[in-house]
Amino acid sequence: MVKWLRSFRAKIIGMFALSSLLSGLLTYLIIMLAKQYYSTVDYGSTGHAIREFIRTIGDVYVFLFIFIVFSFLFFYMLMKPYTTYFNKISKGIRQLAQGDFDYQVKLSSKDEFNDIANDINRTSARLKEAIEKGEFLESSKDHLIVNLAHDLRTPLTSVLGYIEIILKDKTLGEEEKMHFLKIAFNKSQRLERLLDELFEITKMNDHMYSIEKTKINISALLYQLAEEMYPIFEKSSLHLRQDIQSNLMTLGDGDLLARVFENLLTNANRYGSDGEFIDIRAFQENQEAIIQVINYGSIIADEDLPHIFDMFYTGDKSRTMQKNKSGLGLFIAKNIIEQHNGTITAKSNLKQTVFEVRLTSSDDE
Repeated sequence: MVKWLRSFRAKIIGMFALSSLLSGLLTYLIIMLAKQYYSTVDYGSTGHAIREFIRTIGDVYVFLFIFIVFSFLFFYMLMKPYTTYFNKISKGIRQLAQGDFDYQVKLSSKDEFNDIANDINRTSARLKEAIEKGEFLESSKDHLIVNLAHDLRTPLTSVLGYIEIILKDKTLGEEEKMHFLKIAFNKSQRLERLLDELFEITKMNDHMYSIEKTKINISALLYQLAEEMYPIFEKSSLHLRQDIQSNLMTLGDGDLLARVFENLLTNANRYGSDGEFIDIRAFQENQEAIIQVINYGSIIADEDLPHIFDMFYTGDKSRTMQKNKSGLGLFIAKNIIEQHNGTITAKSNLKQTVFEVRLTSSDDE
């Protein structure tokens, strides 16, 4: 119970409650002052005209509007420290991407944000120690750092996107705010898990992940990822189209499969900016669940296609530098899918680029 009270979710609920309470008290005070003032105004005066105008609109609507405005302002002020936390974490990731392993993220928060900051600091220390011991080849160090920063930045961008929507869109209702905050909270939890997971992934040579397979609803997973990545696609002016068969089931590790499809969607966003749409298709064929992520932007050259799932393979150097790609994400995705006894392939032509994942389907009982 004590841990929950210190959590970000509990603080968000508390800030909603406090902003509503303060707004209610201030609105009530304004109502009392208005009543006292209107009792002294003369008929035909400016004050009387204002009172009649408000009466025409409706007292309830006017003071409800005042209440909502004050609620937004109070919530915005209460949220400002967390915006600072996001900025500090983002700076920490940038410093890590630049190879500054001595930079430390310092937060005064005692909730999940402090845990994320500590994870970033531990990852920096581990990478510094590993590089000093020569555990990584110098030629692959830069690739490793960029990939790490990319994997951290993806969920952080979603969190920042939804927080920005909440702070800037004054028309949002309380229910919508809570919905967006829940998504941001879940995404921040995934960010925390990635920080611990990524360091172990960078050590991967020939060994496999240790995975725990449970029945996974692939359809629900894809819908969730599409919603979480909405701010990223919107920023790129891309429209996500979904053609997903209901209740596609498989046996697997939900977190690792989410990483695969998040990586494919991020790649589609990165290289599909020349197109207008990104498509997610999911359907069952025989005993397989087939998931396709399609973009209509940059093509993959024929000579690159056989190697795109190789570790640190980045293909065209100009394309790599422009898009800031590390060459590790697809290698990791392939390893995850193979451990699920599935396959992942890619096809590319002038019309579209298709990444296809095939997993053994499991009937929902």
